[in-house]
Amino acid sequence: MNWSPIQDVVDWGSVPDWFGAVGSIASVLFVYLGLRREIRARRNDDLRVRATQARLVSAVVEIRGTSVLRVAVANESDAPVLDVVVLARLVPPDDPDAPPVGLAAAKQVRRIPGHDVHDLFVTVAAEHRLRSADTVLVDLTFTDHDGNRWHRVGAGQPEPVG
Repeated sequence: MNWSPIQDVVDWGSVPDWFGAVGSIASVLFVYLGLRREIRARRNDDLRVRATQARLVSAVVEIRGTSVLRVAVANESDAPVLDVVVLARLVPPDDPDAPPVGLAAAKQVRRIPGHDVHDLFVTVAAEHRLRSADTVLVDLTFTDHDGNRWHRVGAGQPEPVG
């Protein structure tokens, strides 16, 4: 007995039809998620291979007096790195979680050969006076021999630029 004034003309199917539809949707979703995971894994593997040389480029800072920094950029790889940009930044001593403050304009080096260390001397801006206990981070941006551009902050892992 139908209490609705409109006759029930929609065929809702049977239980096996519903199970089949739900199963089809679940299998498509399962394949999509698996494919997405595989693509992400391949991208990570590709990035790991590309970053092989970038991990071998680092910078060490030495505070000299109150207004000069010696930044040693080391390229421990076999190939040269190009277009190296070095920016020294001071971590505020009263608030280590605050963003670092730029100490001077960025210094540039066109090329650092493989297995070489290049020293840069950075004169700190007049408003900053350094102490031996200060923490200085180096932002290092460079291009590897394959043409990939990398950015590294302090002792962190290199990240691709762009």
